[in-house]
Order: sequence, then C-alpha cells, then structure tokens
Amino acid sequence: MKKTGFFDKTLTRQLSFCIGGTLFCLLLILGLFLSLRVNKSYNSISNDYLTQTARFYTSSTEQILNEEFTICATLADVCDKISEIPEENRRSYLNEILKETLRTNPNLVDAWTVWEPNALDGLDAEYANTEFHDETGRFIPYWTQVDSKIDCVALTDYENGSWYVDPLKSSKGILIDPNLYEVGGNMIWVCGVAFPVRDNDGNPVGVVGIDMSLEKLSALLKDVKIYDSGYLSLISNTGLTAVDADVSIEGKIYPHFESAEFGTYFKKSREERSINGYVTSDKTLHVIVPLKVGNADEVWYLSLNVPTSEVQRESKIILGVVIAGFAVTLILLCTLSYLFISFVSKALKKGVSALENIAHGDGDLTVRIDVGKDNELGKMYNFFNETMEKLQSSISKVKDESEQMQRSGDVLADNMNDTAAAANEITANIESVSREVKQQAANVRSADKSVQQIDSNVKNLISSIEAQSSCVVESSSAIEQMVANIRSVTNILKSNTATIEELEKSSEDGKTSIATSVEATEKIREQSKTLLEASKIIQNIASQTNLLAMNAAIEAAHAGEAGKGFSVVADEIRKLAEDSNKQGKTITSNLVGVLESIESVARYSLGLQTKFNEIYGLTQKVSQQELTIMHAMQEQSEGGGQVLEAIKEINDITVSVKNGGKEMENAANSVTAEMETLIRLTDEISSSMEEMALGIESINNSINEVNDLTHKNTDSIDSLNAIVSTFKV
Repeated sequence: MKKTGFFDKTLTRQLSFCIGGTLFCLLLILGLFLSLRVNKSYNSISNDYLTQTARFYTSSTEQILNEEFTICATLADVCDKISEIPEENRRSYLNEILKETLRTNPNLVDAWTVWEPNALDGLDAEYANTEFHDETGRFIPYWTQVDSKIDCVALTDYENGSWYVDPLKSSKGILIDPNLYEVGGNMIWVCGVAFPVRDNDGNPVGVVGIDMSLEKLSALLKDVKIYDSGYLSLISNTGLTAVDADVSIEGKIYPHFESAEFGTYFKKSREERSINGYVTSDKTLHVIVPLKVGNADEVWYLSLNVPTSEVQRESKIILGVVIAGFAVTLILLCTLSYLFISFVSKALKKGVSALENIAHGDGDLTVRIDVGKDNELGKMYNFFNETMEKLQSSISKVKDESEQMQRSGDVLADNMNDTAAAANEITANIESVSREVKQQAANVRSADKSVQQIDSNVKNLISSIEAQSSCVVESSSAIEQMVANIRSVTNILKSNTATIEELEKSSEDGKTSIATSVEATEKIREQSKTLLEASKIIQNIASQTNLLAMNAAIEAAHAGEAGKGFSVVADEIRKLAEDSNKQGKTITSNLVGVLESIESVARYSLGLQTKFNEIYGLTQKVSQQELTIMHAMQEQSEGGGQVLEAIKEINDITVSVKNGGKEMENAANSVTAEMETLIRLTDEISSSMEEMALGIESINNSINEVNDLTHKNTDSIDSLNAIVSTFKV
C-alpha cells in the first residue's frame, strides 16, 4: 500500500493548502506593491503640496522685498540726476523727496542718505552744526516715520557702518541684514536696502537707503499653518533669522545654516536660484527656497519646516487601511475556499461510497447518487447514474440470454440428427448446380467483351467534350474580365469627370481669390505709406515735447523751491517724449519692413495669378478629353456584354452535353463493373461448389463433434448463470 502523508490523506487538505497558499502569496505581493505605490504617490503629492506652498509664500515675500528694493532704486535715480537742480536747492529738494517717500509708503520706517564731503553741492562748510547736519556739514539726513509722524535727525557713526561703506563700494543695490532698531522709542526688527549714488562721471559720491519693518512679513509668514505644526522661516543672506515661529532665534544665525548637511542646499539655492532639496533633520522636513530681490547679489531664503511624522501620518493611515483590507480579504477568501472545497469533498464522498459498495460489497447495481446541483459534480453523478442503469440493463440482459442459451442448447442437440440426413441431399443438389454455373460463366465472358468496347467509345467522347468545355470556360472568363475592366474604367472616368469639374471650379475660384488678394495688397501698401507719414509726425511731436520738457525743467530750477514740483513733472514729460521718440523710430522701421514685405507679396501674387489662368485652361482641355474617352469605353462595354451573352449560351450547351456524356460514362462503367463482378462470382460459385462437394463429407464428421460441444456449452451456460446471479439488478 502506498504511504501517505498529512497532505495526501484528503483532497480537502490538498486543495485548501494549495489554494490558500496561492491566495496568500498573491495577496501579499499585491499588498506590498499597492503599499509601495500608495506610499510613493502620497509622498509625491506631499512634496508637490509643500513645493507649491513654499513657492506661493516665496512669491509673496519677494513681492514685499522687491517693492522696497524698487522704491530705493527710484530714490537712487533721483539722486543720480541731482546735478540738474540748482546747488542751493539740492538739500531741500532731497529732503522733500525722502519725506514724501515715507508719507506715500506707510510700511517704511525710515529713509536716509549720506553724501561724501562737498560731493552734493560744495556747501558743507555753510551747514556745519546746523539742523540735520553734524560738525562737518555733510548732508546726512535720517528721516523716520512712527504712527504717521515723520521726523528727521542727523545720522551718526556712518563712516564705519557697513550699511554705508558696503553700498558705496558696490555697483548695485544691496540688501541689509535684519536689525533690531529703535524707532520712536520702540525696538523693532527692520530690513533695509541701500544704493550707491554716482556723479555724471560714474564715481560714487554717496548712498541712499530705506528700512522697512518686518512686521508685515512676520504677520504674513507666522499666520501660515502647514499640516498641524509646520511653519515658515525667513533667513537673510548671512544666515540671520528674520522671521521664525520661535521668536527667541530671530536676529540670530539660523540653527542649520552653517551645518554640513544644510550648507550644501543653501549653497545650491544661492547658485541655481531654485528649490534645492528636501532636507530632514531632527525629524523635521525642510524645503529651502531662495528669494530673488531685484538685481541684488544677496540671496535671502524661505525655509518651510514641517515634522516628518505629520507629513507621513496620512500615508501610514492609508497604508494601514490597505493592509487591513488585504488581511480581511485573505481571511474571507481562505474561508470561502475551505467551505467550497469541503462541499466538493463531501459531494465526492458519495461517489466513493457507491463505487466501494460495487467493488467490495454485495454488487448492488441499483444504487444511485442524488444529483443536487447542475454543476460539474452534478453532471458527473448524473453520468454515473446513467452508467449504472446501462450496466444494470446489460447484466439483466446477460442473465436472460444465458437462460435462453440453455434452452437453445437442448434444442440444438435434437436438431443435429436431422442435419445429418439433410447433408446427403445437399450433396446431390450441389453437383447439379455446378454444371449450370460453368455454362453461365462462358456466356458472361462473351457479354463482358462487348461492354468494354462501348465503354472505350464513351470515354473518347467525354474527353472531347471536356476539352471543348474547358476552352469555352476560359473564353467566358476572359471576356467577363474584359467587360468588368471596361466597366471599372468607365466608372473611374465618371468619377474623374466629377473631380475635374470640381478642379475647374476650384481653379476659377482661386483665380478670383488671387485677383482679390492683389487688389487688397495694393490697398495695404498705400495705407502703409500713410502710416509711415503718421509715424514721422509722431517723432516730430516727441522731439518738440522733449524740447518743451527741457525748457520747463530749466524754468523750474530758476523758480527755486516753488518750482520743485513742476521740475518732477517736467522730468516725467521729458522721459515720456524720449520713449515716444524711440517708439516712433521703431514703428517707422517696422512699417518700412512691412511695406517691403507687402511689395514682395504683390509681385508673387501677380505671378500666382498667371499660373492659375494656365491651370484653368489646362483643366478645361482635360475635361473635354475625358468625355471623349468615357463615350468610347461605354461603347466597348455594350459590345463586350453582347459577346459575353453569346459565350454564356455556348457554355450552357457544352455543359449539358458534358453532363450527358458523364452519365453515359457512368452507366458504361457500372455495366463493366457489374460484368466483372458477375464473372468473379461465377468463378467463385464454381469453385465453391467443388469445395462444397468435398466438404460435405467433413460436415457429417463435424456434426458429431458439434453434438459433443453442445453438451459442453450447456455446462458453461450453467456456470455463467451462477456468476451473473451475484449482481443485484
């Protein structure tokens, strides 16, 4: 007996462990794959959210800082042109400009300027120890704004201050690091911008600067809530913390600015001016974004800081839900698989019990299995029941036949004696029949020769008919192909006729469109000349306006303090005139180019018009030739159709003759075959009669042996009855 293990005992165990193991592996692989994809997708979404958030607040911060930078750049432009103001009015003019700047920009806390000795107006000695000046008399006003109140004092310690020395050496504006500054008795954090002032030769002669309170930026950035506890930090070019959720580090070096891990990302941000990395430290994710403020070389940074646990929290929740879902699915699938396998195994046991009873029990062929479902098991048990019915029927018939054979054996023994007497009479009859059969054989051979001659003549006739039929079929096919080709060509010509008509119409439309285009091009050329004249007039007006602005500036300078406002207006009018003159020259240049292009288009349009006229003439010529060809092909199609009808009639007659010949051939073949069969049978009968005469003697001997076998057959039938009786039917 074959040894079986734990998994080989029952089909339920085998299928349960195979299916359960397979499901577990598949769901485990699928779960891992989906978990990785979910985690990757969520991380991508989180990074996009953090990036967009950082970019949004970077843009808002840049806008505020750029606004301050632009104001200071405008002040620097005014200071660069101070030579246009009379010397005695320059200090008052600049003070008014600084004061007006504070008044129109409430977010600014101060505006100041420092000039090199005697660089402004050469009058430092006259202003020594006066208001807004120190003992040197240099122009050093410091205007402040506190609660809409604007005051001015003289600057101190400016010679060694980086806020003055660094811009003076620079070729452009600089951003000044945040400072804790006292304004109106209050200590506030400010950030400043300073620009160098240059004379007409380009030499630095002073510095102008402004400071802005960080309260607006602080309010903007500190109100941001990223996830639950994420926040934003604003860091200066040198690493000073301008704004942070932790107030204690504001004004100090940012904790990670000089670290080896963060240093790389700050350096890349400064060089590439783009987001450089998602850095993790102290379980916090940092997104570092550089700020671009005007054309300053200094780079400030916005750092978005959020705990990694908050970023990954939703991802972990989704991952847990996915894992739990797969676990529940695995348990349900395994349970359902086990229940289904148990049901199938239970159903199979019915068949096993029935077969076991037939093999080792009382051989009950009346047993049947209940068919509960119309599935594969139900069909198998249905076929089992049908097989048992057939087997029961067969065994029952065998029992009946064995009883019948027993009765027949008894009758057979009685008839064997009568058979011996009949055998002698058969011998006499066989000798008489043998003589008649020999005479019939001679007559049959004579008739066979005549039939073979007829068959040969019929075959020759059939060969001739087949050759004729083949030729007719080939001719018919060729003519049909020719007619089909003619009709195809005719259809193509009809289609071409419509196409040529459309081409002719399109050519005529194109000719008309080209003529219209030529006229429109000529009109545009004339109108462009008019615009060219108008552009020249605009340039002339701009030149006159520029002269008027210069005269107005001179008059405003003569007016002194009363003409300061009008001087600013005159300066703006002069700028407007210069811009108008430049734009007029640009328009004139563009109009000249457009006029040359229009003239080129006009020349090409005339050539294209000539080509369209030639195409239109050729199209009409092709259309006439197309009609001539189409009429000829229609006549060919009609003639081909008539020939095809005649060929079809010949083909029908040939087919009829061919069919008749085949019938004759088949009849001749049938007669020949029958004659050959008759000859063969006659020979066989003759031979058989001779053998029968010789074998009749053997029959008498065999009859005696059969009589003995009859008694043995009776004994075998009794044994068969005993075996069949073991089955219950």
